[in-house]
Amino acid sequence: MRARNLLGRLWWYVREVAGETGYDHYIAHHRAHHTAGTPLTRREFECLRNATSVRCC
Repeated sequence: MRARNLLGRLWWYVREVAGETGYDHYIAHHRAHHTAGTPLTRREFECLRNATSVRCC
């Protein structure tokens, strides 16, 4: 069980550093602070996050 726990923590860390959890954090923030309105879709979020590129999707 200890190796499994360590692997889970390592996987969490890699996802955080790589930015894979950005949308999850955005959804949690939106639910907590912006109860009215709908959140962006994952695709819209990624397009805005990568707005420096010439072409979105």
